[in-house]
Amino acid sequence: MNRSDRRAFGNEQKGAMMPNTDLAGLTVAIRRLAMGLLLSLAACAPLPVVPETAPPPLAETPPRYALQPGDQLEVKFLYNPELNEQVTVQPDGRFTLPMAPDTVAAGRTLEEVTQSLNSAYARELRDPRVVVQLKNALPTRIYVGGEVVSPGEYINVGPPLTFAQAIARAGGLKNSANQEEIIIVRRGPGGKATPYGVNFVNAAGGVAGADVVLAPYDHVFVPRTGVANVYLAYQQYFQQFLPSSIGIAISP
Repeated sequence: MNRSDRRAFGNEQKGAMMPNTDLAGLTVAIRRLAMGLLLSLAACAPLPVVPETAPPPLAETPPRYALQPGDQLEVKFLYNPELNEQVTVQPDGRFTLPMAPDTVAAGRTLEEVTQSLNSAYARELRDPRVVVQLKNALPTRIYVGGEVVSPGEYINVGPPLTFAQAIARAGGLKNSANQEEIIIVRRGPGGKATPYGVNFVNAAGGVAGADVVLAPYDHVFVPRTGVANVYLAYQQYFQQFLPSSIGIAISP
């Protein structure tokens, strides 16, 4: 190979190296741009800030059970056992008996329904002496969502669950869970939803009053940490568009 050939070969080598240099510069620029945008996205709070305020504790003596659709009742007539019946509270909250059609049960106690039936049957019987008993109660439900292993609806029979027990039912927290800013949404009179902030770290550590007792149909929501939001944003906005040869390593 003569001198001119070697010079031409060297120029070709330099030219072949230029794309690698340009790619390296492009990679650095994209990394800086991606990280800046991701940090900006992480600073945007997707959820309202709920201060750590536990919901009001449930009464030590639970209130009288309020009937709900799906409950099965046993209606007994002490002096007229031939009239005894078993009924189920229908989805509209009512049930029907021969002399008491469309009796409202949902939201009322057994004592209130008993009084209503005694009044209805007193028009036909001298002394009806009706007794209403709860044969099968519809289980209560709670809902756990967000950064837990198995989010969903959970049925509970017996004593009410605490929110730490509800999270255990849902398989525990994910690594991406924000353990200190968990939200409990509880519906009060009129269906108004009120959010409360609770701290799983305190509950697991045995801090008094931290592991609050859930009411039926409470919704427990576990948000992501800020780091997890950055990782999710990276996956959604950058990973699908960047070439596979350009790597940006972010761990949740």
